[in-house]
Amino acid sequence: MRTAKKANRVYAYLLRGLETGRYRVGERIPTERELAEQFKVTRPTVAGAIEHLVRMKLIRRLSRTGSMVINIPPSKPLAFGVIILDQARRPEESIFSIMAQEIKRRAVAEHSIVIFRDPSRLEDPNDPDLFVRYRAVTDEFIRQRLDGVLLMPQLILPNQYVSTTTGIAEKFNEVGIPVILMDGDVVRYPDRSHFDLVGIDNFYSGFTLARHFLKSGCRKIDFFAITTRHPTQEARIAGYMKALEDQGIRPDDRGIHYGNLLDDDFVLEVLRRRRPEAALVVNDFQAASIMRVALQAGIKVPENLRIGSFDDLPIACHLPVPLTTVRQPVAGMGVCAYRAMRQRIDNPGLPPIHIELKGELIVRASSGSGVK
Repeated sequence: MRTAKKANRVYAYLLRGLETGRYRVGERIPTERELAEQFKVTRPTVAGAIEHLVRMKLIRRLSRTGSMVINIPPSKPLAFGVIILDQARRPEESIFSIMAQEIKRRAVAEHSIVIFRDPSRLEDPNDPDLFVRYRAVTDEFIRQRLDGVLLMPQLILPNQYVSTTTGIAEKFNEVGIPVILMDGDVVRYPDRSHFDLVGIDNFYSGFTLARHFLKSGCRKIDFFAITTRHPTQEARIAGYMKALEDQGIRPDDRGIHYGNLLDDDFVLEVLRRRRPEAALVVNDFQAASIMRVALQAGIKVPENLRIGSFDDLPIACHLPVPLTTVRQPVAGMGVCAYRAMRQRIDNPGLPPIHIELKGELIVRASSGSGVK
């Protein structure tokens, strides 16, 4: 990162501290040494940031005791950007609108400004125009000099190790705008980026769901996944495989099916070829499609095929056979994401934070539990 960009991060942090009352007239700001350690930069870089505030007549350098606040700029509310996907979907197809509502509620309660953008437009994840729309939102947020961005990354494709969105997150970081990732990381599971991340414990969710089906007597359990290698999905698969191992079942890669789960021919071919006792599906929307294909083919659920999934969309309990699923605490994710952002703004030197919320297993008739 160039020295000017590093200095801008320090400058933005100090200016925000003055605007919000963290530093008051007559008080000293942190020393150059303290700020250099906090931001992992050199003291000359910190000195450049402080000099900018001196020219603005906000700070006065003292000979030996650091720098003192002499003026306070006009206060202004914190302003956050939220880049969140699938807002254009119907409520029964996406859970992230609940997360967005909670973020907005928290912001309003603290008199903060929040700006939502959804670059997805229901496009396929490998659509090159999706990244173009992400970049346009990024440029918009940087022009507005926002205080932070809550970012839901673009999916990781089979030929990628990192999400295309990584460059977007780094661009925010370079200009001093902190980023909190929501739902998934920008690198393949189990690796972790240096950005803060808020999501559910997807490994445990996959483990819990698979264990439920194993306890019900299933031994041949397959996992149906979409073609991307997004960390949320891969963590769920890892948890599923661990549950099999714990029951003495050697995981078989042939039981993991990557593909277009909305393609009836693909799904039916797998079901007829593999004849699994249970199908775990990456999310409820895809599980609903698999259930429809199975029932149309005369495969009874749960008598011939048990189905489980993740998210607990509104449709889950209204399907022909109510769906067993792991509920995502999305309102809680919104709360934690907003709090993580406030914490990152106040303490930019903290190590990367990873917050994982626990999903809740919701048992319904699709797992053959007898629940009506």
